[in-house]
Amino acid sequence: MPVVTYLGPFYERRRRDGCASWIRGKVVTVNQAWLDEWRHTLPSSHFLIERDEGGDSLDEDDDGIPDPGWSRRDILRWLADNNVDIGSGYVTKTRALEFVEGHLNPTIEGVE
Repeated sequence: MPVVTYLGPFYERRRRDGCASWIRGKVVTVNQAWLDEWRHTLPSSHFLIERDEGGDSLDEDDDGIPDPGWSRRDILRWLADNNVDIGSGYVTKTRALEFVEGHLNPTIEGVE
């Protein structure tokens, strides 16, 4: 099971999932599903994540092109490596796959 440790800078920080607070230095065990959902609220500058089992990608077609078997993190890395502009803000895995599809199969305006 993954564990999350709040590193500061304050003694206490409100948790974004609505449960209790993070206490600096206290190790909290979470399940992988929780970590996958809330990871974006845990900046590495303030949190230490250990025993993270997520993030392993499985290339379903073994072609090097992102598909649903890829992790969100690896899809975003592929998009960055291919200079695909995804804008700002949080991008879900589904939306990231849409960016991949759009990059690989661009539409031409005015042509149907």
